[in-house]
Amino acid sequence: MKKGLIIGIIVALLALGGGGYAAYNFFTNTPKNLYLLSEQQSMKSLSEYVEKRYPEEMKFQKEMKDNSYDTTLNISADIPETLLESANVPKSVVDASSIQFHMAHDPKAENSILAFNPTIADEKIGSFEWHADNKNQYFMSPLFEAIYKVPNDKIKSTFEKLSGGSTDTKGLTNDSLNLNRILGSQMTSEDLNKMYEKYTKVIVDELKDDQFKKDKEKVDVFGEEKNLDKVTLTLKPKEVKSLIIKVLETAKDDKDLIKQFNVQGQEKEFKKGIEDALKEVKDGKESDFPDVKSTIYVDGKDILKRDITFKADGKTTNIVGTSKIDDNIQIDYSFKSDDKEVATFKGSSKGKDDAIKDDYKFASKDEANPFDLSIVNDSKKSDNKRTDSGNVEVKSGMNGAFKFNFVNKLDTDAKNNTQKQKLEISTDLQGETIKVMLDGDSKLKSDVKVKTDNAKDLSTMSDSDLEKIQKEIEEKATKIFEKVGKKLK
Repeated sequence: MKKGLIIGIIVALLALGGGGYAAYNFFTNTPKNLYLLSEQQSMKSLSEYVEKRYPEEMKFQKEMKDNSYDTTLNISADIPETLLESANVPKSVVDASSIQFHMAHDPKAENSILAFNPTIADEKIGSFEWHADNKNQYFMSPLFEAIYKVPNDKIKSTFEKLSGGSTDTKGLTNDSLNLNRILGSQMTSEDLNKMYEKYTKVIVDELKDDQFKKDKEKVDVFGEEKNLDKVTLTLKPKEVKSLIIKVLETAKDDKDLIKQFNVQGQEKEFKKGIEDALKEVKDGKESDFPDVKSTIYVDGKDILKRDITFKADGKTTNIVGTSKIDDNIQIDYSFKSDDKEVATFKGSSKGKDDAIKDDYKFASKDEANPFDLSIVNDSKKSDNKRTDSGNVEVKSGMNGAFKFNFVNKLDTDAKNNTQKQKLEISTDLQGETIKVMLDGDSKLKSDVKVKTDNAKDLSTMSDSDLEKIQKEIEEKATKIFEKVGKKLK
């Protein structure tokens, strides 16, 4: 198992172990209890910040997990005429072109729709649609007249028959190719909470009191000196290995977790992945696992600084930084390898009265290919309406700089189960401005109706029948290209 993956797993497990610790009650202030309760408070503070900043959006998303939804997106572009001249494309053609996407899913009725409808130079091409119910997958297109279906237990075999072996189907299953599984919600909030508590208990039971130590230390927190509780968790390679094995063994036999992956048609892949990882960890030498030292600096139960160190193969990886979450967010982190800084992440979200500015920057110090990513956003809210405007800038040593601006207007009415969006993304090219516009409309608790009338079963068709369909597709495609070609001229 790769060292980087092991380090990532340990960071996630430590955060989970503290974050879900609300299920436990403490009556003694041991270093272990303070560490875990502080982790819980840290995650709670972040959750409360998000809930407070995005109340309507969070309500809408929670409802979306357990109810039917219907979303339509229209995408269009505005490209200056001077940039189109070299391609001999009239600006009027671009202005009269767009793509509409439609996505709908009803988890209770097991009905789903995925469609896109392109328009080129005012010529409506037609709607390409994929529908599904609890029996079949259905396909509609301007390239053929009939509605075709494939039974849910024959999706993979039919796909292989149609592709003629030209497509690699390894790892694909009937479930993973089922639109209901693809659009289905992975977890309800109840499922997530139940799972959270289960793995919290596994991790907490595995960590021992003597692995924690408490002290005091003066720390600079964004220019202010504070005398904080210093709590350190130390794990030896043997203990790291044991913790990962315990979690993987629990996951391997976790029927609730396996059920969630089955919703997405990935049950076999998930089981095999867990079994392979478990075997690799068990067979691994202790030297394959790092020494871990995780120190948190706590004010009450608020974590203001972290210092996490991993040592393996004579190399040291260090993550250290300060952060503060209250009405605002501040963060300043550094990532080091053998005491050499390799990356930084810093920024803030500041404001009040529904006017907040986000300003974050990630910088990689790779000498061969330095990389900077910065995000600036001004967010303003009035009732259920929110407007975010700002820019994203990327600087790469190999590819130069790229910057785009955005304005996103969101109107979320969770009470009436609607959300409307208008997004504009723009960037400069050769001194001209290119714009892409997205117009979205989402509705909850809508009736998702699947087209099934007189559908013909692709799985039972002969090769000659499939050849006729192929010929029909070629003929209709040619006619569509001819119509579009005349518009372009």
